[in-house]
Parts: sequence; C-alpha cells; structure tokens
Amino acid sequence: MTDPGGPAEAKARLRRELRAARARRPRAAREHAAVGFDRHLAELLADRPHLDVAAYLPLPTEPPLEPALATAHHHGHRIWLPVCEPGRRLSWARWSPGTPVRTGGIGGLREPVGARHGAEVMRSVGVLLVPALAVAPGGARLGFGGGYYDRFLAGLPATAHPELRTVVCVFADEVLPAGRVPVDELDAPVALALTENGPVRLDGPAGTGRGAR
Repeated sequence: MTDPGGPAEAKARLRRELRAARARRPRAAREHAAVGFDRHLAELLADRPHLDVAAYLPLPTEPPLEPALATAHHHGHRIWLPVCEPGRRLSWARWSPGTPVRTGGIGGLREPVGARHGAEVMRSVGVLLVPALAVAPGGARLGFGGGYYDRFLAGLPATAHPELRTVVCVFADEVLPAGRVPVDELDAPVALALTENGPVRLDGPAGTGRGAR
C-alpha cells in the first residue's frame, strides 16, 4: 500500500520511532554492544592491514564505535572522520584517541579539530563506516535526513581505493525486513551492515548472512 504522505513522511515517522527506541536502549546493552563492534570491525580490517578507516564519532544513543576506532588506530590504521561543509559536503580530518573534537556538525556531529581534506583520502581507505538509523535487504539505508552521505556516496567510485568496503553501522535489531525502509531516487544503496552481532549482507536475496565480505 502506498504511503499517503509519500517517502518523506514515511521516513520522518520511521526516524521518530527509531530515535525513540535508541533513547530507550539500556546503558548496559550499549556497553555490551561496544565489545561486539570492536571485535567485528577488527575482523573486517583483518585483510586490509595497510589501509585506512573512514568513520564517525557516534552520539550517545548511536552504535558505540569509538572503542573499535581506538583499537583500529592502535593496530596501525589511520582514522579519518567527517566534517560537515556548506552545500551538504563532507571533508575529512585525521583522528586518534585524544584528538580535540568540537560539536559543530548536523545533529550534533562531533568533528575532529585539524586540517581538512577532500574525497581524495578515500584512495587509501579500506573500510568506510556510514551512520544510519536502519537498513533493509536490497541496501536501503535510512539516514538522518541531512543528505550528506547520500551525496558523498554517489560520487565515491571516482575516488575510492579498489578494495574499499562501504559498511553501514546499526544495532542488530535495526536491520529491518525488506520494504520497511522507504527509499527515493537520491538514496545511495549499501551492500553491508556492521552490527554488534557481526556483519550482515544486504545485497543477497535474503539480505542476511554473517561474515559477509
């Protein structure tokens, strides 16, 4: 059945629902999830020891990635984090544990303080971690409504390392059934999700499968 409000209204309702669910997630559950994200990101990087990681610093209710990023840094990976620019563009700055950050991006995104670089940094990135509120089989990704990542992903092939793997980060219960995430022509599909329980393929017939590459 077609949503009478169209994809935009359907997305807004689903965002409200998912944000509320994240706000209710117990602290202990988030702390437990941090262990899983740390382990499974390390697994994704195991065959890319020479490549960088592009990610983001999560807000308190988002999947707890910061310990995983610190581990990746200590294993020798350079970490790049996004900075929101005018025109809904992203630039990238280096991060390591202890790097000063400021809250200046859309939705309170924490941005590292330092020199900014363009999409050329993706030439050395092996894993690009993308934020989302939910994903579904077929690669549908529900972002936060700013459009920054959809625009960035649309232009990525021209600048990306050939081994780059684009991975959406969500909690395991935010991998929704097929058709549950509304999409429009501007939405960039994704093939893999990283959850606290492991990676989930989104481009297969069922959209599931741990350990996917």
